[in-house]
Amino acid sequence: MTNWNILLESATDGQTTATVLELPTFQVTDGDRQTALDQIQQLLKQRLAKAEVVPISIPTTADDSNPWLRFGGIFKDDEDFAAIVQDIEQEQKGN
Repeated sequence: MTNWNILLESATDGQTTATVLELPTFQVTDGDRQTALDQIQQLLKQRLAKAEVVPISIPTTADDSNPWLRFGGIFKDDEDFAAIVQDIEQEQKGN
């Protein structure tokens, strides 16, 4: 059994729209809330009756483990940055 999140929206004309949040193209509208829920459930059952979910991995060339790594060392030869770091260190020692 799989749980699905259904968004129920009531319109001013008395219609209820049921949308599967994980599959936003799955949507039904009916004048009765329970009928809308039943219809969206039936729609899901029909779609999933012959379907399967298959996870795949897509290799990347970059190291995605830490997005900050690409910035590592960019200021290593920057004299202005070195001066800023030195000022910060002196200020921390003074407090």
